[in-house]
Amino acid sequence: MIIYLFKFAACSAFLLILYHWVLEKEKMPVFNRFYLLFSLLFSGLVPFVTFELSAETLPAVIEKTQTLSPVSSSGPLTSNTSISISAGTDTLPWTTYLWGLYGVLTLAFLIRFIRNLYSFWQLIRTHPVVEKGMMNLVLIPQNNTPYCFGKYVFVNRLAFERDEIEPEILQHEQAHIRQRHTLDVLFIELVLAFCWWNPTLWLYRRAIRLNHEFLADDWVIKTHRNPPAYQYLLLHTISQHSGVMLASSFNYLLTKKRFKMMNKFTSKKRAYALQTTALCVFSALVFVFSDISFAQTAPKVVPQSTTEADFAKEGVSQAMVEEYQQIVEKYIRKITKRGLTILEQPKEADRARLETIFKAMSKEQQSQQKYVMAPPLKPFGRITPTEEDFESYKDGKMFGVWVDEKKVPNTALNKYKASDFSHVFVSRLYKNAQATIGYKYKFQLDLMTNAYYEKYRSERLADKRYSLHFNIEKMMLNKKFE
Repeated sequence: MIIYLFKFAACSAFLLILYHWVLEKEKMPVFNRFYLLFSLLFSGLVPFVTFELSAETLPAVIEKTQTLSPVSSSGPLTSNTSISISAGTDTLPWTTYLWGLYGVLTLAFLIRFIRNLYSFWQLIRTHPVVEKGMMNLVLIPQNNTPYCFGKYVFVNRLAFERDEIEPEILQHEQAHIRQRHTLDVLFIELVLAFCWWNPTLWLYRRAIRLNHEFLADDWVIKTHRNPPAYQYLLLHTISQHSGVMLASSFNYLLTKKRFKMMNKFTSKKRAYALQTTALCVFSALVFVFSDISFAQTAPKVVPQSTTEADFAKEGVSQAMVEEYQQIVEKYIRKITKRGLTILEQPKEADRARLETIFKAMSKEQQSQQKYVMAPPLKPFGRITPTEEDFESYKDGKMFGVWVDEKKVPNTALNKYKASDFSHVFVSRLYKNAQATIGYKYKFQLDLMTNAYYEKYRSERLADKRYSLHFNIEKMMLNKKFE
């Protein structure tokens, strides 16, 4: 039993280290989701796998095992046997006590798990529920950010009635529901209830929840065409935390990694290589942790990913840092009346110089800059509106319509059908923006025809230039310590 516990803990820890060193840094959240779940199942089952050695290889293995750990000892066999039986008899009560302690703590975790489930059931049963598409909105009095469990999204009733909940937030929660993240959460919580003694599993729970946020963020970004606006929205909401167990919700400590992942790009070739390597590692670990005579001879650990070796360690000189900052200052516009800062994109010559200096900086120097050069974002995914949604877009009191970045009357949509468009983006106009246009419509609708989308996609993929942006990470740190 002790050998099994050791193998389970060691295998799960190894796979988690591989995940944190390599896979978590790459933008392939769907694969990472199943990697984490399969790692738990694999670690728990692989110690039960048994291999029988052939007669030709058995003597050599036994000889090697005896050299490393001699079995025989000087002295009569009967004496050794007597001592072993005596030791087993003395330790029997301690084994009983340990099993009793394990049973008490496991029962406590199961009770906590059931109470958390019951708390959700109570909220659903005692508060009004409003159906909205795939979601069921539970209107609760608590003033916290929306969070979901199962197909239910728990939102503040007053904010819902005032229509103060941003559509991006609800779409984020809808992604959790569509991808059934609650099943992953229930699975890891049940595993923890019985295997609480393995500290690695608590880190698995954190990694699984963070990957859920990566998946939901990716869903929202593929739908909306303004990732920086979505990032600022997250930054505004991280100060409110629901603190509800088992629920998917916003968390400040995870937001920094989420912002990094939003701007991350992993090529298909690199993703396939990493996924193939992970499968090879699983195959190798079968022989390491299964029940075979040479299982104690573990292969060398897979070397740590060298993806960060491309960054300069020494960085650039202080003069170049000052040059970088002087160029950036030319494109900062401050609106004193509103206290806002507008960052304009630099001219091509300055942009190229900024990119060159920024790439040569050390990671520490890059993190110190208030404005950074970021790699280009991936093109938005193909989204074709449904026939029902397309008909609703013709309502001029609800939507202002842009087709291929040109403002057109709503009646222009009569010349098209839903399948003529490859991308749709709907953004809500707040009251101050509605007042500017004379309260003509509540939502701005941007549509891309099939040909225009293909042109946009090819241009976005061909453009490898970095662009100037606010350093979101630095802003978060400053906000944290204010």
